[in-house]
Amino acid sequence: MSSPVSQDLPEDPARVAVIDADRRVQQSIAEVLRVAGVEVIGTAGDVRSAMELVESGHPSVLLVDPRLPDIDAGRALLSGIALGWPGVRVVLMGWTDEPDGMPADAAFVSKTAQPEEFVAATVAACNC
Repeated sequence: MSSPVSQDLPEDPARVAVIDADRRVQQSIAEVLRVAGVEVIGTAGDVRSAMELVESGHPSVLLVDPRLPDIDAGRALLSGIALGWPGVRVVLMGWTDEPDGMPADAAFVSKTAQPEEFVAATVAACNC
């Protein structure tokens, strides 16, 4: 029996990390992805933990709320990822319907989205 959020995942699914200051949000999104068959390598709630997770876990996709705990910290994280790991794809998350203050071309999913939208954004980001 398939999960209500399952989709056709590639044979080599994305390795994903979820970065959000709220531990409940981290856990909820990570669980949605796991149920759909996406490999979640870990979660982090601040810039330092996120950078350590990227270095040790080698994710292909990050789901990131750039307000860690504020927009400046999120921008620092995104800059660090772009410089240190340019192959890592980023999907931004937030409570609004637009990635406020972030690049217009950035992949984005609202935290109010349906579970399958998180899965779809992750799979689309990894190009796998």
